[in-house]
Amino acid sequence: MKRKIVHWRWEDPDAQQSFAEWVGFPDRAQTAQEIDQIETLLVLRPPLRVLDVGCGTGRQAIELARRGYHVVGIDVASPYLEQARAQAREAGVQVAFRLQRGADLLECEAYDLVLAFNHTLGFMEADELAEHMARIRQALVPGGTFLLHLAGPRRVPGAESAPAAESSPSKNWAEQEGRFVLTEKRFEEGYRIEDCIVIDTEASEIIEYHERQRAFSLEEVIALLEGAGLAPIQCLADLAGAPATADRFGTFVCRKVDP
Repeated sequence: MKRKIVHWRWEDPDAQQSFAEWVGFPDRAQTAQEIDQIETLLVLRPPLRVLDVGCGTGRQAIELARRGYHVVGIDVASPYLEQARAQAREAGVQVAFRLQRGADLLECEAYDLVLAFNHTLGFMEADELAEHMARIRQALVPGGTFLLHLAGPRRVPGAESAPAAESSPSKNWAEQEGRFVLTEKRFEEGYRIEDCIVIDTEASEIIEYHERQRAFSLEEVIALLEGAGLAPIQCLADLAGAPATADRFGTFVCRKVDP
């Protein structure tokens, strides 16, 4: 059998393909519901200038453009951006999609809102993550809004005092479309480690996926934002507006402040 090893990063084409194939992106109905919630939460009205960081296939950028916002979307995955451009043409809207990292943003005071939805922080090293947030702040107009909606693992109270629980792996296997999938997840020193083996007997191929992603606590996310000059004015459990707690958090509404 052929064998491939993938160390999971958003920049890796194999990782991009595996996410699209195994996880996928929400449909238009769910996307519209998310944008409804965002508009309500932030009291948004078009036209505003919006930057969608990590836009993926452009689903939210396109929905915002349909509603009259002026939108730019950036991502590190060329295949996703190709889909985004095609879907924007099909929808008859104008969205500028760019292959770009957040840490490489150059605009200054260009956007009323920066949106980072289902955003994974834990794949970036500390220096890049700090630069990522600093460039987002730089791109906002004075008093502009940053909406961060997290994906990825969380650190919850008690984890640090229970190393045995952290080191105990959870294992699972499944069959999907003729492929056998074996997964193991565990936490080590504040990181979630996930190893996945996909055995495709029809293609005579074995693919190993190895993911190491830092988990963040509520306090760590707030400190990261404040350190970049992005003051959290609301820390929520979700887009519906439930207040965040130490073990349930995901949405942060921030304002750009002077450094």
